[in-house]
Amino acid sequence: MRPTAHHRNAQSSPAHPGLAHQGMVLVPRNRARRIAPADGKALEKLAHAIEYLTDELTLECMTAQSNAFQPHGAIAAIELLKKCNREIYLACPLVPTFGERLRSWFGRASEPVHIQASR
Repeated sequence: MRPTAHHRNAQSSPAHPGLAHQGMVLVPRNRARRIAPADGKALEKLAHAIEYLTDELTLECMTAQSNAFQPHGAIAAIELLKKCNREIYLACPLVPTFGERLRSWFGRASEPVHIQASR
């Protein structure tokens, strides 16, 4: 599993401290996330808005007859929506891998059990 860098207001991973000055953190790829229903709806609405603006921008670019068309506002809006989408998605917790669940389970199994004596 290769990590991928994403912009985020967080600390960089200790393995890659050079990314701290760029405001980026490493996020593992191909890891499932637990997405709450409210977060899922927000991600869905953002995706629809991004798709709509992208389609509109594409249509404008294809039909623009003059140099008066300035796509900067639409591109800025798309980038803002994509940033919001990433922030919501990356805030969702990662689903533990099988190995992580095993380590957690064995870690708990090795902890001492405190039993109170009954009187």
